[in-house]
Amino acid sequence: MTKIRIQLAPEIEFKMDLEVVGVDPTARDYDVQQQKVDIYKEFERRLKAAFPEGFVIHTFEFGLDRGWHDELKEI
Repeated sequence: MTKIRIQLAPEIEFKMDLEVVGVDPTARDYDVQQQKVDIYKEFERRLKAAFPEGFVIHTFEFGLDRGWHDELKEI
């Protein structure tokens, strides 16, 4: 299984590396979006760890990160 980078975009953009069964970096966003339950579950787990006092998400969109934000690249 290949690890891919997902970009999540409610009001703020989040990026996370995640292994998704049957999806690789050449996949279409549609293919990634078919895994919404698993992706959201991992995103929620990470948010709960970062904000144990709680959070609210009003909208949730995501797709493969295509690298538009060079300033967020790891050095």
